[in-house]
Amino acid sequence: MRKLIWQFTFHHPKEVVWPTVWLFLSQVASMFPAVLAYMAIYILGAAFLPPFELDLSLLIELAAVGLGYVLVQYLVELLSYYQTYVRAYRDTADKRIAYIQKLRRQPLGFFFSRESGELTSSFAGDFANVEYTLCYWLPYPLGVGLLLVISCIWICAYDWRMGIAIFGMLPICSLLMLRIARVKEKHSRQVMEAKTKAATQLNEYLHGMKDLKAYHRTGSGFAALKEAFWILRKESLKDEAVAGSLSTLCSALVKFIVPVTAAWGFYLLLGGSLTILDFAGFLVLATKLTEPVLMVVTSISALRGMAPSGERLDQVMSAEEQPGAETVEKGDSYSFEKVVFHYERGKEIIRDVSFETPSGSFTALVGPSGSGKSTLIRLMARFWDYQSGSVRMNERELKSILPESLLSQISMVMQKAYLFRGTIRENLCFGDSGITEERMLNACQKARCHEFIAALPEGYDTVVGEGGATLSGGERQRISLARAFLKDVPILLLDEPTASLDADNEAMVQLALDEIARERTVVMIAHRLKTVRGAEQILVLEDGQIIQKGTHEELKRQPGLYARLWALQSEAGSHTFKQEKWR
Repeated sequence: MRKLIWQFTFHHPKEVVWPTVWLFLSQVASMFPAVLAYMAIYILGAAFLPPFELDLSLLIELAAVGLGYVLVQYLVELLSYYQTYVRAYRDTADKRIAYIQKLRRQPLGFFFSRESGELTSSFAGDFANVEYTLCYWLPYPLGVGLLLVISCIWICAYDWRMGIAIFGMLPICSLLMLRIARVKEKHSRQVMEAKTKAATQLNEYLHGMKDLKAYHRTGSGFAALKEAFWILRKESLKDEAVAGSLSTLCSALVKFIVPVTAAWGFYLLLGGSLTILDFAGFLVLATKLTEPVLMVVTSISALRGMAPSGERLDQVMSAEEQPGAETVEKGDSYSFEKVVFHYERGKEIIRDVSFETPSGSFTALVGPSGSGKSTLIRLMARFWDYQSGSVRMNERELKSILPESLLSQISMVMQKAYLFRGTIRENLCFGDSGITEERMLNACQKARCHEFIAALPEGYDTVVGEGGATLSGGERQRISLARAFLKDVPILLLDEPTASLDADNEAMVQLALDEIARERTVVMIAHRLKTVRGAEQILVLEDGQIIQKGTHEELKRQPGLYARLWALQSEAGSHTFKQEKWR
């Protein structure tokens, strides 16, 4: 129980104290009608005993107390609702924000080591379980359990024989409940894994729809998704069938308390060791206590079923964040010294790499696919941390810098610019309310995207689809460059920004790049070598190592990979596609 509380409260177990207290008070208030009924039975029963008189004043007082109880119960229930449900919803909302903040501080490796559907499934499903657990499943066994303990002590003190009759079924129910809890946890874990697989398959199917349609594979591509949903269906049915049947049995045993109490009380009544009034009172209490006992049994079983959700959320909240606490006011240079990097349990992607990017310089990274160019860019942005060696920004070790402070010095333009669903204005400003209209228009003019945006029906308020699906690749790339202008930072990292563009868009983007690169430190990945002929240094990578370094003219004259790539691209530029036709 302690572990579950620790996980579901995100390491703040005191959160369940007040909900438990108020739920206990609410349950005490709900028991009061049974006490009133018990007292009414005694008052009415006295009329059938010598001197056979009914004390109406006591009944009137009891009725007045009953009316007062209605008001008290309303207030207690209201406060209990606020302290349990409302508080749980508010705390869960805070936990969702804390969860996202935690994800924001994780390196990219954290996300790549997980299936695409795991985090989305966790955010949607696990937090729904947290919400229900905080407002229901956790307070109930604690608050109601305390009420049952007090009731057991009081009833046994009054008449231990009837106490055994009422609570004698609890040990059997407890053993069965533990069995149900273990079964429920096992099947809940399997259902959760099936949901994650189904969510991952659905993500892949939707994101790959364009390719599936292009290759006429929407049917065969759906097979894996269909299989994932069939597995989810099977696991869900198994969970309900096994745990449900055991829960029904346990519920029946709990409800058996009333007939056992009646039979045992009747036996004592016939033996003369129990009065008719006590018998009736105990029967009323047994009827009223059945529901709390059932609630505790159900809650503990459900809690174990929620345990996998708590564990999965706790894995994220306990994940180690990137170290670093220093801030950088202005970072405009990099220094790599014997850097080695590999992904989790993988081969080395970067091996013994050393170079410098002086302030205001233009450095190009070239080489065949898989040589480590994009990885170097990502190490500069601290998307991952290197295993050995040293990377410095203005003489400060990168690992000692706060990631948010580091990223505040960098603008990145990727090969495929991503736009969020929303207006073009929202995508440009990225939530920065300090960006003025004049500044935004100026950035778009420099990025050569103002004309096509102004020509749209709604201009800057035109809504673009998720990923910028309603715009062309060149248009998305120029908007991405405008964002870089607006960020206005000293370092610009470019990952092949013109790779997939046509000649017109490439020319426009190249002009924008020339504009944005002024007085900035630029590191650019390029496959088209003509785009980096003006670089002050070109680093040629192969198999994660720098094999050549120099300017375009120097490397072109040296025998080696760069000269071969230049010759191949020069030859390809003059190549014409030939097509032969046969009759």
